[in-house]
Amino acid sequence: MKRLNEGNEAPRAQRTFSFRSVISWAFLIRVVFFSIFWALLVRWQQSSLGVGIVFITIASLLSLYLAQGIQQKNQWLRSPLNLLSFLQYFIVQSLLGGWTIAKLALTAKPNLAPGFITYYTNLANESQVLTFMQVLSLLPGTVSAKQNGPVITIHVMNINEFDHAEIDDCQLRISKLLGTPVQPFGEEKK
Repeated sequence: MKRLNEGNEAPRAQRTFSFRSVISWAFLIRVVFFSIFWALLVRWQQSSLGVGIVFITIASLLSLYLAQGIQQKNQWLRSPLNLLSFLQYFIVQSLLGGWTIAKLALTAKPNLAPGFITYYTNLANESQVLTFMQVLSLLPGTVSAKQNGPVITIHVMNINEFDHAEIDDCQLRISKLLGTPVQPFGEEKK
């Protein structure tokens, strides 16, 4: 049986599935949604109403129970500001990356010095590193990234003009978005 680290335990009121959570707006919204889905599925036949009530109730309860577990696990679901902040950063960086490529494509003789940067990440787990690598490939001046444990090799278009602070900023934003503290790679919490 797995035991949570004491620092990461959520309060009992948030972790338990109670009768109060069944009689809530979240539950009623789920019942309406699943009822409409069931009605569309059976083409509005009233003969399936008895079975439908049972499955709609089970689906609504299960959905409510699972949603509470996911919200405790992922901080960005609890904090829309983290998500909005990251989306703003992501959109700006994507546009800047596209603009950089467009300028290079329209330049007669671009002055490029492509190369590779070795970066040691201290993100907590594989999903954070994968997200980090995907966002890195959209930064202005980067082409791709390859991972080998905590080491990430980043292919850049102009090694002389690339700013390493952009990588640190990106790593910090990924860590903040996914809601886990930065720690040495491979030491995932059990």
